[in-house]
Amino acid sequence: MDNFSNPDRTWMCSILFLDIVNYSSQSVQLQMEWKSRFNRYLEAALSDVPEPERVILDTGDGAAICFLGGPDTAMAPALKLRSSFIEDERAQPSALLVRMGINLGPVKLVQDINGRPNALGDGINAGQRVMSFAADNQILVSRSFYEVVSCLSASYGPMFHFVGARKDKHAREHLVYQLAPAAEGAPPPNASAMAASTTPPAQFDAAALDRLEALLVPVLGPIARHVIQDISRKHANLADLCSELATNFAGNQERTKFLEQCRQQFGLIVPPASSLATKAPPPAEPASGVVWEPAMLEKTKRELAVYIGPMAKFIVDSTASEVHTVKDFYDALCREIPSNRDRELFLSRCKAGI
Repeated sequence: MDNFSNPDRTWMCSILFLDIVNYSSQSVQLQMEWKSRFNRYLEAALSDVPEPERVILDTGDGAAICFLGGPDTAMAPALKLRSSFIEDERAQPSALLVRMGINLGPVKLVQDINGRPNALGDGINAGQRVMSFAADNQILVSRSFYEVVSCLSASYGPMFHFVGARKDKHAREHLVYQLAPAAEGAPPPNASAMAASTTPPAQFDAAALDRLEALLVPVLGPIARHVIQDISRKHANLADLCSELATNFAGNQERTKFLEQCRQQFGLIVPPASSLATKAPPPAEPASGVVWEPAMLEKTKRELAVYIGPMAKFIVDSTASEVHTVKDFYDALCREIPSNRDRELFLSRCKAGI
């Protein structure tokens, strides 16, 4: 299989993890019946996904599917499976209930000792943990999957509802979202609040915010939309909004380019980038009272970005506000990096000169 020709390649996959509820506590006969129906539903759901674009792993009491195509290719099969399991619950005396989780993360595709496909890496591990938080016949997705996929199409947004933060057995926190058909009805109260928070403020034209997002995506990645929505609630005019957005650029040259683009596209009068660059961010103060040096945080953001991309800025800020010691700070950041070797390199580079 071509996907295994380069064992050193890391794939960024959407991973759908499924687990049959209470499978191990059933009789062998019922386990066989459930697995037969499960496999039948899985085959039907994946019929439109070309074989070279997916890798199926049998986990015994479920399955994990790595989708090698676009990040949203896992959505349609997952929703189709959910419909099959809901119908099974209504029609079968021995209902087949399944928990489902989707994550977007790095995996390595390898062959096991028997030559069968296997997948390793944090993408798989996080997908399994997201699945473990789901209720019966519910699909939960990770923050990384939601933030990328929700930016791909306006029709995807109403299908996601924020559930909250969940901690796994390793004390790693996961922000999870429920995935369900948009026409299914009103979301639960906490999801309604989340949906309302993503509506563009009335004082800004939605088209203008879309153009701003296009300018910020190369720097911030898929979370650019959420940054714009959050900051736009603090300002009454587009010039002030652009000025604060410019502070997300690390260098003066990048800020200058962004502000010039804002001037050209919107005809705005905005302050020079140099005046924004002199505004040093306030030190982050977690509950413990520890004060972080801004220079140290900026260095850490740059180093972490090498391994996880533009999400690094927000992960570092969030972690600094939650942990109590420098050790906890770096331990938490290292959990975001899949490779042990990369974690060691990250730590050595961060601590150099500090």
